[in-house]
Amino acid sequence: MGSMSEHPDRERVAADEQRIAALLHAVEAPAPAALHQRIAALNAASRARRRRPRAPVLGFAGAFAAAAVALTIVLVAGTGSAPSALAASRLALERPTGPAPAALVAAGTTIAFPQWSNRGWPSAGARSDTLDGRRVTTEFYRSYDAGTLGYAIVAGSPLRWGAGGRVVSRAGADYAVISSGGAQIVTWVQDGHTCVLASRTASAATLVALAVAQDGGSPV
Repeated sequence: MGSMSEHPDRERVAADEQRIAALLHAVEAPAPAALHQRIAALNAASRARRRRPRAPVLGFAGAFAAAAVALTIVLVAGTGSAPSALAASRLALERPTGPAPAALVAAGTTIAFPQWSNRGWPSAGARSDTLDGRRVTTEFYRSYDAGTLGYAIVAGSPLRWGAGGRVVSRAGADYAVISSGGAQIVTWVQDGHTCVLASRTASAATLVALAVAQDGGSPV
């Protein structure tokens, strides 16, 4: 009996050739239209990203330079203002750096500091400072029952207050009364210079009374 069983290898080869031909046909077949459209869209988006201009990126040096310029602008904008009576009061609230003087005239002025021992405020020391280029002389007084006060005299033209306050009039002169940081401050102008009394323990009324005694009625 001849037939197919006598040539099994030939039959398998023929079957394999048919399968291979089918696979090659599938590979060579054109892709669906939807797939072509998707690939084209992706290519267009990629080209657009490559053409888009990039924002400049500052390195560390560039960022530091920009920050320095900004800081310079702020500093320049904040300079040039005159000191204030409030700033001078902070010196009057500091500690003395020297002993109680027998007699003291404020630097850059002809104003002599008073002797207030008979008012219960003996001298307790003094100090000298510079405030924005102005000479500031301060004498301190200590009371046994009302604590300590500082009397600062700032050489040069009168200063602005530097804080909100109220004005009281005594003996024909005006005195600014300011409360700041738990301290009472009284400021006035004498002989063209700013005088400041400041204390964390004495009352505003006490400071005004001492200012009037020292000022002798000189108007602000």
